[in-house]
Amino acid sequence: MNILIIFDSLYGHTEKVAHAMQEELSKDHEARMEHVLNIGLSDLAYVDLVIIGSPTHGGYETEDIKVFLDGISDNALRGKRTAAFDTSVVKEKQNPILGKIIDWFGHAVNRVEGEMIEKGATDVQKESFLVDGTTEMLKEGELERAKAWARELVG
Repeated sequence: MNILIIFDSLYGHTEKVAHAMQEELSKDHEARMEHVLNIGLSDLAYVDLVIIGSPTHGGYETEDIKVFLDGISDNALRGKRTAAFDTSVVKEKQNPILGKIIDWFGHAVNRVEGEMIEKGATDVQKESFLVDGTTEMLKEGELERAKAWARELVG
């Protein structure tokens, strides 16, 4: 299977998740990861599985991910397996205001899923990976969870 992981990252968390997935998928498949700014529209032509990852920024994906998705044709994802993920700050009991903000704005993955469907995807698998709001690091075990999710995507 030919797999392309497209990502954007503001603080490095989304890139780490994408890298963990690429590392896991490369064991049995042709898998590469690319920053969204390094992807051309023709890169999607010979891919079986497209995975798009973005940090959650105010409840939305990054502008570069949005521009990329807006720029591909309406049928670019038709017939392809598709998945989307985001990294989001976890709701902390110590910070109820942060939890309310996350509840209000939501996660980038939901918006990316909708945009992928507009581009022909029919069944977008999606997942959120969590950043600790206190330490500003990926929560323990998230990279292992990303690898397990990646295996599920190709299973």
